[in-house]
Amino acid sequence: MKTHLLILALVITTSASSQNETYTLKNISLNDELSQYGVVNVKDNVVYYSRYKVSSFGTVERNSGNQQIFTLYHGEMTENGDIINTKEFKSSDRFVFNSSTAGFSKDGKYMYVTTNEKKRGDVYKYDDKTRNLRIERGEYVEGKGYIKFKPLHFCDQRYSYGHPSVSPDGQYLYFTSNIPSAKGPTDIFRVKILGNNKYGKPENLGVKLNSPRKEMFPYLSSDNTLYFSSDRAKGIGGLDLYKAEIGPDGNYGVPELMPAPFNSEADDMCFELLADGKSGYFTSNREGGKGEDDIYYFTLD
Repeated sequence: MKTHLLILALVITTSASSQNETYTLKNISLNDELSQYGVVNVKDNVVYYSRYKVSSFGTVERNSGNQQIFTLYHGEMTENGDIINTKEFKSSDRFVFNSSTAGFSKDGKYMYVTTNEKKRGDVYKYDDKTRNLRIERGEYVEGKGYIKFKPLHFCDQRYSYGHPSVSPDGQYLYFTSNIPSAKGPTDIFRVKILGNNKYGKPENLGVKLNSPRKEMFPYLSSDNTLYFSSDRAKGIGGLDLYKAEIGPDGNYGVPELMPAPFNSEADDMCFELLADGKSGYFTSNREGGKGEDDIYYFTLD
């Protein structure tokens, strides 16, 4: 994520065509000069997203290494795509450094969170310079929200795991990692969800989908299309959005670079379709935004 010039604007709305379809993009009112990214819709118009953790004094909180801390927020999605009544995710204070890029089971019972390896109260002998990421799963309890977070058993402390996304049928958890079987700095993997917080063996999605560069932020739509971001060769610039169809045999098609207005010369990531299949969100730090990373709402006209 890069910092670019702050351009003041309340709402930026543009229209652009993509493969004979016209989309309208809106830089939502939630965005400011800070970084907001990674919207995920749980259910009943409740959404989660990531941004810098802000203190009661209105300043960005930092860890002991003077690095800005990311945390999760949640809010309500309006009919025009804005996100209102936002609050910090109340379980985020149990993590020492960051909590971000969440994924949810279809029924909303389980929440998967990207966080740093070290947590408050952990006995691991790591100092504050440790930045490996892992995925933890929490369970929704009525009246208490998402609690009982535990790391997934396959997360090795020597490597990073993040950007969790559950397949619509609930059978697989997709994620990003740099474990040794990765073909590049980070690859997209999936793991079978067996139930009772048990999982199969992580499997690399293969060289057709993963490149020698970074693959990040996987998301599988209900029509069996995998969306992700990559800085692979022949892109437009920075991280670009790609999609790959999954056939009836389970094989992945060749990734296709998504055209404008979804891609730009900057970083474009965190794509998600809403239930209607014609609207959704993605994140970009493209020219004309309000801050470091902005959330864009798109609709098919």
